Amino acid sequence: MTMRSFLADQATNLAEEMGGRARLSLPVAPDHIFAIGDVHGCLDVQQKMEARILEIGADLKGAKLILYLGDLVDRGMDSKGVLDHCLSELPDGIERLSLCGNHDQAFLDFINQPDVDAHWLDWGGRETLMSYGIDVEKLVAKGGSKADLKAELEARIPPEHIAYLEALPLSLTIPEAHFVHAGLRIGVPIEAQDETDMLWIRDAFLVKEQASDRLVIHGHSPAPMPRMGKGRIGIDTKAVGGGPLTCLHWHQGKHRFMTVVTDHCALR
Repeated sequence: MTMRSFLADQATNLAEEMGGRARLSLPVAPDHIFAIGDVHGCLDVQQKMEARILEIGADLKGAKLILYLGDLVDRGMDSKGVLDHCLSELPDGIERLSLCGNHDQAFLDFINQPDVDAHWLDWGGRETLMSYGIDVEKLVAKGGSKADLKAELEARIPPEHIAYLEALPLSLTIPEAHFVHAGLRIGVPIEAQDETDMLWIRDAFLVKEQASDRLVIHGHSPAPMPRMGKGRIGIDTKAVGGGPLTCLHWHQGKHRFMTVVTDHCALR
């Protein structure tokens, strides 16, 4: 069975009746999950990590999944390239899935309601738009309106990128763990978690109390190295700020970390 059919045949949406983004659940985990922390527009380091995973994966048996934990876009210089890469083909036997991060959602919100004064522009959005060839400052200087900005977005952002952002699930659950961008509200079942918390939560999650009866593997809260807590592992190691991009390789309930670095990703 290929990874694509594995997901299609096995995944269920825990929150389907609630609407909003999917919360996927697999009754049986893929043999190997390669969970990757926040990429933030750093195409070079994303490509390096996937090349390393494919090299390692060539000698591994069973279904393999590359799983991004959200925040594909913003701050780095090539968000367009990152999304292009996420839509690219992989060799047989390995699949790619991306979860939604708060920056991914903010980018989609901006596309749906563009505004030259949007706060999103100040926390990485300008770099994302520049990767598509859209310079908001020049547009404003020329007296451009919201309608002009909307026209620019429609002309330059590929429809497949928008469809991809719209389809990003919030989480992936396997019998031993939850994978999610930011974290979970303590003691709340995954299907009842608030979508905003799953994208944004930080202080209320990063405490000594365990959030779930399963391990929670997340990004969103950057640290110099993987962030270990009771019942949780954070793997945002700030690739966009000069740190490494971290991958957690999950196999049969055990994990190890892999990192790659780049000199080509600048932080705002």
